[in-house]
Amino acid sequence: MKFPSEVLIAVLPSKHMFEINKENNDIKVSGVEGKLLDILSSALKFNYQLFSPRVRDWGRLQNGNWTGLVGMVHRKEVDLALSTLTISEDRMEAIDFTSPYTIQDVTFIVSKPGVLDNVNDIFQPFDLYTWICTFLSVIIYSGLFYFLLSAKYPYSRLLLELFGSTIRLPTFINLNSQLVRILFSLWLIFTVVISFGYSSTLLSFMTLPLHQQPIRTFRELSEAIRRGSYKCMAETGSTIPKSLSLDPMDHFVYLGNAVETNKWFFNISDLAKGKVKLRNTAILNVRFKLEMINGLVASYNPMEISNDVFASWKLAIGVRKGFCCTRKLNKVISRIWNSGLFEKLKSDEWFYMSSLVSKHTVETKENEQLTISDIYSSLVILCFGYSVSCCVCVGEIGYFYLKLSFLTRNQGSESKPLTRSHFNKGRHIYPILPLSG
Repeated sequence: MKFPSEVLIAVLPSKHMFEINKENNDIKVSGVEGKLLDILSSALKFNYQLFSPRVRDWGRLQNGNWTGLVGMVHRKEVDLALSTLTISEDRMEAIDFTSPYTIQDVTFIVSKPGVLDNVNDIFQPFDLYTWICTFLSVIIYSGLFYFLLSAKYPYSRLLLELFGSTIRLPTFINLNSQLVRILFSLWLIFTVVISFGYSSTLLSFMTLPLHQQPIRTFRELSEAIRRGSYKCMAETGSTIPKSLSLDPMDHFVYLGNAVETNKWFFNISDLAKGKVKLRNTAILNVRFKLEMINGLVASYNPMEISNDVFASWKLAIGVRKGFCCTRKLNKVISRIWNSGLFEKLKSDEWFYMSSLVSKHTVETKENEQLTISDIYSSLVILCFGYSVSCCVCVGEIGYFYLKLSFLTRNQGSESKPLTRSHFNKGRHIYPILPLSG
């Protein structure tokens, strides 16, 4: 049977997906699926009229009636429906579908979080376990040297000496045996690796600041919504929230119910105009539509698509029951699928979007310089160290004069000259001043 010369088609216009433009009273379509329709029209030699449902919806069963695109096809108001329409069992009872022209993952996109607070930059080069292992190594090695050196040095001094070696300070320990020398050599190798690894990583963090970790999985997104720090949105009329709420896994159910309960829906046209706030917001959709959304907002709000997948859906053209030429339509769609033509349409549209963004992007060349804020945490630690050193110095001087006054009172007028042993008695410290003579 010959393919009809005139076909009625229901669509949902969308930026870069299916755009309808009027030029000199002629209707021109563009976008990924608009170009797909032009290819089908050229291959099967038919003209088409475009219609849109009164309520933007792909198709849901409500009170026994189908809404949106599926409803128009089911009521035979149109012959076909083309707008990222997914195949499902309940929809197949109302309408027929062609062979799928693409298979897309259902996932989400979130805004890239900001830069990490540089107050903690001094601790960022190592994770918590590395810090714990490093400090435990200092403590254990100090105890080992204390045992091997037969308590020749106090444990506190050995602890400070080994800790100082990790930050490239010299050590003053008398190595009295071959075993101690071997162990100390191994310790020096450890300190070289730790100190150089830390300094090089810290410098890289100061040069290129770290960004916060974005939400990567549906479970993390569900937990963030429970805490009230994020919200999740879906396109108006999308069946993704309902599909999530029917899933057996709790975090999917919570996400679907949260979207439908809070009415977190949006239109892509509003998104392109910047009317939708994307901060701390995730958007649910099929992957190639999320790629288009990312291209729309990349100039003012960089976003990242998650690799976590809820489901893989087949996108096809909805066909009314009893349509004469579904087999011919499937034949052309199969050729498009096997040739990778739909992927080519996607890449072309992506390139077009990128060129539009680049036209409105002004390149600025500036010399990036380190500022006080970049090294703020390092300065805080440095000042803290100097403060502790000053307190220790003042304490040592105070202790010296207190000891001097105490010994002077106890010696009397016929006291012997004060010697170094008076100050070092019972204390394992270096002599401060030569007092004898």
